[in-house]
Amino acid sequence: MQSKIKQLFLILGFTIYFPFSLYADSLTNPSFKEILKGPQDILPADQSFQFSAFQKEDRIILTWELKENCFLYKDKFLIGSLAEESLYINTLQVPVMISDEYFGEVEVFYDKVTKSFVHNPLIKEISVEYQGCNEKGFCYPVINKKIIIKNKEILIKEGT
Repeated sequence: MQSKIKQLFLILGFTIYFPFSLYADSLTNPSFKEILKGPQDILPADQSFQFSAFQKEDRIILTWELKENCFLYKDKFLIGSLAEESLYINTLQVPVMISDEYFGEVEVFYDKVTKSFVHNPLIKEISVEYQGCNEKGFCYPVINKKIIIKNKEILIKEGT
């Protein structure tokens, strides 16, 4: 009787184990491996959107070099100073309209974004905010930078 019970458990074990072993074999499929390694391929924000700032004559130039398959939202840029004066910002590139899974129809920038404005010497600090995603569906939180202007030298710090 005990041997029959052992055989029954053995048969039951194989019927349960066998489908899972087939499923486990499918995990070695290269396409499934690509799905699993996705988060490891996501670069930090500062690598996906390489930000720089410099002064040229009377203008402050802000540039973002975007990695392949990354984009920045046009309406998520916020550039301002603590001074009451408004900054009149020019953007060199033209945005592209996309259908975004999070925000619907929106304008975005690919490859590079260049923004500039006339520098008022009384303004010593400028805050910069922007947000973007990659085409794999990963969206970065809002990125904050602080530009500090001392004479003609520009320092970029993490903002708050």
